[in-house]
Amino acid sequence: MLKEILKNCLAKTILLLPLFIISCQNRIAIDNIDTPPPVTDADEALANVYQLLDGSWEGTFEIYEDSQPKKVELVELYKLSRAALQKDGLKLSNSIKVRQVYTSESPYFQRVQITDTYPESGKVEHSRGVNKVQNGKMWCVVKKPNDTVIHEGHTEGKNTIIWQSDNSEKKEYFYETVDEKYYEIIGWGYYGSNEDRSLSPKLWFYGRYQRK
Repeated sequence: MLKEILKNCLAKTILLLPLFIISCQNRIAIDNIDTPPPVTDADEALANVYQLLDGSWEGTFEIYEDSQPKKVELVELYKLSRAALQKDGLKLSNSIKVRQVYTSESPYFQRVQITDTYPESGKVEHSRGVNKVQNGKMWCVVKKPNDTVIHEGHTEGKNTIIWQSDNSEKKEYFYETVDEKYYEIIGWGYYGSNEDRSLSPKLWFYGRYQRK
């Protein structure tokens, strides 16, 4: 009798174990950059998706301001290239020296340390973050000194990740393309609830970093 009870308990435990793992993973907040989430079957297709970023990168991140925004339907926002930065009215407004160091702890969890240096003021800003796979999705979370930035992503070919965020205060969309020597970012953003999203974004950005 006791043997049968133990057998039934073990069977129930085995059945409930996957649900327990999923529950634990769901309880880890997306903005948690300290605890790697448990890996489930839904994550396995994205194994090593961030691996090419591992290492140290240095370069410049440029911010452009558009003084002549157009109706949003007249601008190609979702197929990005450097040609997008050649439009009339777009002028360089800021340039930041960047150093990023990526370290993968598993095929699904990668840490990053970021140092931004503002040449005009000499200000240096340190941030830390993670790229991670959680609940079958790709996430980039960066803890800045006064803000937490979260983007959800998906791959485009072998070397590009498209990252985006969208809420009432901010909408960003950018390509992140990496090869053995170079790492490139190009994108745009709406910032503040008062910015008119029926017009093209006022701020665009481009970054190019070299592996060190």
